Amino acid sequence: MLDYVKKMSFKKKILSSYILFIGISCLFIVIYIFKSMENAKEESYSYMYQFGEQVSMSTDVIVSNMDRIRFLHFIDDKIKHMIRCSMKDKPMEQLLDENDYIERALNHMTNMNQYVVRATIVNEFGDVYSNVQTNNDAYLEKMEEIDKEQDWTDKNKVYYTGVYQEEIYLLPFEMVTSISKMYDINQEEYIGTLYIDLNFSSIRQMLDRLAESKNARTKLMIFNGSQEVIYDSESLEEGFWGQIDDSEEKVIREFLKSSRAKAGEFTIGGKKCMAASVRNDTTGWQIMAWMPLSDIYASSWKNLVGIFSAMIMLMIAAVFLGIYLAGQISRPVMVLAKAMGEVEQGKVNLLEEEKYGWQDEMGLLFRSYNEMGKRINDSIEKIYIYQINQKQTELKMLQFQINPHFLYNTLNTISSIAALSDIEEIVKIADNLSAMFQYNIKGDDIVSVRKEIQHVKNYLEIQAIRFPGKYQFEYRISSEVEDLKMLKFLLQPLAENSLQHAFGKMKEINRITLTAWEDGDDIIFQLRDNGVGMNTEIMEKLNKELAKTDTGTLVNHVDKGIGLRNVNARIKNLYGKEYGIQIRSEEGKYTEIQIRIQVCKEILNGQKTPVKNF
Repeated sequence: MLDYVKKMSFKKKILSSYILFIGISCLFIVIYIFKSMENAKEESYSYMYQFGEQVSMSTDVIVSNMDRIRFLHFIDDKIKHMIRCSMKDKPMEQLLDENDYIERALNHMTNMNQYVVRATIVNEFGDVYSNVQTNNDAYLEKMEEIDKEQDWTDKNKVYYTGVYQEEIYLLPFEMVTSISKMYDINQEEYIGTLYIDLNFSSIRQMLDRLAESKNARTKLMIFNGSQEVIYDSESLEEGFWGQIDDSEEKVIREFLKSSRAKAGEFTIGGKKCMAASVRNDTTGWQIMAWMPLSDIYASSWKNLVGIFSAMIMLMIAAVFLGIYLAGQISRPVMVLAKAMGEVEQGKVNLLEEEKYGWQDEMGLLFRSYNEMGKRINDSIEKIYIYQINQKQTELKMLQFQINPHFLYNTLNTISSIAALSDIEEIVKIADNLSAMFQYNIKGDDIVSVRKEIQHVKNYLEIQAIRFPGKYQFEYRISSEVEDLKMLKFLLQPLAENSLQHAFGKMKEINRITLTAWEDGDDIIFQLRDNGVGMNTEIMEKLNKELAKTDTGTLVNHVDKGIGLRNVNARIKNLYGKEYGIQIRSEEGKYTEIQIRIQVCKEILNGQKTPVKNF
């Protein structure tokens, strides 16, 4: 097989590769679709469980405060004594008072739950107390029949009836009634029976909203303890059980018997369905969410048919495309292989690109071959030119260093002569100027705060010697920042700027104060003078201009020298747009320049960088 592949033409190899690649891709797609169908099934089960749990919690909210009505005789001893005595033994006035008292108490309790319409107490003597004045004997007879059918061994049991029609104040209501027994405090002596009527129309509206908010394919059904359908999101006219045959009904009833949450698959109306059932422990209702499997698989099968159709068309297109591309690729390869064979014979003949006119990768390969041939022919001349350029560059770099070193050495000589002549001012100026040149010559762009402050001191001391008694300089430098790292040449240009512009009108005391402290990962410098200051309009205009400086601004595009804008641009280029210079000033009183930079802690590719990356 391997030998056969080796003997295949380039065109056949490309075509076979196309078909093999598409076939494997199709196989993986089919596997993925079938896996997706299974995942969709599992996700649907999970979705239906969650839906059932949500409905169950909503049901708990509906009946949440009904226990207050059930335990009314515990909450109010007066009511307990009233219902434990027969009406026959009470005078009319007392009877009316007690009826009014119990009615108001029941009204208060029922008003706390919007779904409760009526609460009725029938004591052991058959006396009836209700918050709704009614003599509906049919209602009481119906409740009594349902009551007799129940097993009340569990004294805490609460039974919920099915949905039925009832009129209250001549208004039709769709009702569900909870039936519970009332006992004394020790749960031993029977006191009476409590009927709490819920407006199921309101409950249905709530369930409809829940069903509508979910996936339209999901159906919701709720069964009471007798497996009667009390809610069906499909609203079947003949009823749910009337739509399925006996065998289907038997399976579903067995499914609903479980008191635990469970999932299963069965047939409903001839359709294979999957369902998840959740039991509400408060009401005993069984909440079942279900959907046909065909709805779950429909989108997957639709995608599968579409993909198969696309794969067939793609394979046909791949055959013709492979034949065409193989010809486009093999011909230039043959031309290039022939030219390379001539190179092996000692010839470097350039190819005529215009003759073939290829503009794709093969054209790029042709151009690369021609460029390679030119490089071979011109290699000696290019190497010679490169070496000359390299030497010239080295000479220029050496020239750039001659003048600063010469001045530095000359100033050291002047300092030595002045020291011998005992001229202290010249010694001081020469030493400071020499230190400034030495600071300039060093190639590091990042220095310690201590060195930058010393550079400023050297400059200001020279000015103090030049203008004796004219200026006072004060330094308030926190010891914590002296060893931190910062960008070079930030402070001296600003000090020079203050001397040039702040003291146009001299005062008795002309002071410049330099302060530095650490603020988290930042260093704050503050240069303050008591000079002429500036008005608010000029200050705001200058601050806006400084704030607008972009991080990509070239420093040779702002100031010709190293001025205020130049320093601001350098800060923003290195540290980011949130750093830079801000000015505060009051005309005739002071100007304060505040610089915020970030501590340089890391070293990257030989350069120290701020804590954050910009």
